[in-house]
Amino acid sequence: MLLTGHDWHSHSYPLLIHVISGCVDVHLRGRGFVPTHLSLASESSLWLGSRVDHSVKAKADSIMLGPRLSPRTEPPEGFLHIRRSMALRETALLILASSPNSEAERRPLREALDAKLSAFTVDDFPLPVPQHRAVQAIVDDPMSLIVPLTAVAERHSMSKRHVERIVKDDLGMSFVQWRTRKRLNLALCRIRAGSTIASAARSVGYLGSDGLIRAVSRLTHLTREELSADLAGAVKNSRSR
Repeated sequence: MLLTGHDWHSHSYPLLIHVISGCVDVHLRGRGFVPTHLSLASESSLWLGSRVDHSVKAKADSIMLGPRLSPRTEPPEGFLHIRRSMALRETALLILASSPNSEAERRPLREALDAKLSAFTVDDFPLPVPQHRAVQAIVDDPMSLIVPLTAVAERHSMSKRHVERIVKDDLGMSFVQWRTRKRLNLALCRIRAGSTIASAARSVGYLGSDGLIRAVSRLTHLTREELSADLAGAVKNSRSR
């Protein structure tokens, strides 16, 4: 659907805000992240999760779409700013041109968006699915990526030793190993969506690009030179060897 902007609200489903032309300001809050302001330029998108409070204001003469996504098509950590994707733009223009009026017409276009967005969230470093309820709560907590393990334990009313034990028993890896892989997966997702290495690194708890590159190098054994040239591409290629 075409949008012109709206005040604070949320949806029970994920959606994609795509800017055809102009500039759009979006404010986000809730879901475990600090209040965030994004300025979406022409040809950029915001993949927005369900139940995330947001407000949208389009600048004069701006054109944007807000197509609904399938319930399973949730972004990591509540939202993902996609700075440029020709695949998404082509689908958005197709939606604009075809103006689907029925569910039968909308479904294939929604499925196309689902498929294109899923490419951003492929885990480069596989993570096991938690089975223990307390471990599930820890891995779902956004603060687990950025605060010390002692603080994570306090947030979940456990001792540090107990957290270490149940995470290792449930996931087959230490908390630090899980957190490193989770951080790298999120950072690489954001890099594929157009973030700089430094920005993606800081968003997941590293001080800057050096820390992120060193962490990736330890897991992949790729050199700093290989990773600095094209971090996401180098990691993807290493997975296919």
